[in-house]
Amino acid sequence: MNVVIPGNADPAPSGGALAKKPAEKLAKKLAKKRLTVALVLSVAMIVIYFGFMGLFAFDKPLLGTILMPGLSLCIVLGPLVIISSFVLCLVYVLWANRVFDAGVRELR
Repeated sequence: MNVVIPGNADPAPSGGALAKKPAEKLAKKLAKKRLTVALVLSVAMIVIYFGFMGLFAFDKPLLGTILMPGLSLCIVLGPLVIISSFVLCLVYVLWANRVFDAGVRELR
């Protein structure tokens, strides 16, 4: 409990609260950026995956389209779904290493 004795009031809050304000704003801004990037990449992966599954469930003739002997559209799109997850992961790692980690270092 903080008790203020008349005549002994500290003009600045103790504990460096004023110095923490810019750091708090930076931390919140950094957290918001990370959430935005994570949500965008997650939505992209959901659209890719469920788009493929939707085609698989509702438009099998399209996926059965033969592109060349022994190669259908499904055989091409299936691995592309998996590769896209690796690419999106790489995008996040590169972003985190360049932007997020730099922001965390700035907070210290």
